[in-house]
Amino acid sequence: MMSNEVVCVLDVLNARDTARKVYELLLARPTGLEVAKNVICLLLWLETIMGIEVLSNIAAMAPGDILPTQIVAEASAVYDYIFHGSYSMQAPLELEGIPAIMNLCNGGRLVDIRFFKFHKDLVARGVAVIRDNIGALIFNENLHVMLRRFNDDANSSLIPAPLPAPELMAPFVALSRTPPEDSRMAFLAFPECHCHRPNSEDIVNHFEKTLRFGPCIERVETEQPPAGQAPKHGIIVFLSPELRDEAMFDETAIFFRVDDHDTWVQLYMPLL
Repeated sequence: MMSNEVVCVLDVLNARDTARKVYELLLARPTGLEVAKNVICLLLWLETIMGIEVLSNIAAMAPGDILPTQIVAEASAVYDYIFHGSYSMQAPLELEGIPAIMNLCNGGRLVDIRFFKFHKDLVARGVAVIRDNIGALIFNENLHVMLRRFNDDANSSLIPAPLPAPELMAPFVALSRTPPEDSRMAFLAFPECHCHRPNSEDIVNHFEKTLRFGPCIERVETEQPPAGQAPKHGIIVFLSPELRDEAMFDETAIFFRVDDHDTWVQLYMPLL
C-alpha cells in the first residue's frame, strides 16, 4: 500500500478477503454492526504491529468455538477505552485483562492491557486511518455484491473474460495517512520483573554509543506505571525511517541487551 504502484479497489478487496470473512462471521453470531466494524479495525491494526495473521486465526476457528465471542468482548472494550476513555461493561478489563487477544498476539510479550493504556493515542490514530480507508472498502456492501458477481462470472464458462465493474477498477485513494512520525517509531517492551529497568538515557546511549550508530534517536518515552509496578512499555522515535532500520539491523523485531537487561524492540509499520 505504501508504494507508488497504482492499486485499485479490487486489489484491496482481494487482499483483505480474510478481514471481510471474519466481519461476516461476527455479524452471523450475531454482533452489532458498529461493534463488528470496530473489532475488525482494531484487529487489523494489531496485525500491522505483530506481523502475524490475527484475523486468519479467527477465521480458522470452529463454528461453535466460543473464543471469537470473547475476542469481540475484549476488542470492543479496548476500542471503547481508546476512543471514549471508558471500558465496556461487558468486559471489566481492569480486573480480567485481555487474555484472548494476548493469546492471538504471541502471549502478550508486547500486547497486553498496559500496552493499550500507554499507546492510547497512537492506537487511536492507526485504527482511525484503517477505518477511513481499508475499512471503508471492507464494510461496503455494494462493492462486495459487485465482487461476488464478478467472481461468479469469472468462474462461469458462459461468460468469456468478464470485466469487473468500473467501481472495482477505480484507483484506491487513501483519504488519510498515518503521521510520518509513526513510521520512525519502534515499540519497547521489558520482561516482567521487579528489577531495575533501563531508562531513556540508557536506551539512547545503547544505540548511539555502545552500538556506535551516532545520533539517530529523537526521543525515548517509557511508561509511568502505578506504584508497585515496574515500567514495561515504551517507544523509540528515530530521526528517520532509514536510521531506524539501520539501528535495528534491518530486522522487524529483536532483543537488545541494554544495561544488562533484555529489551524487546519491534518496529511499527503502519498500513498507510
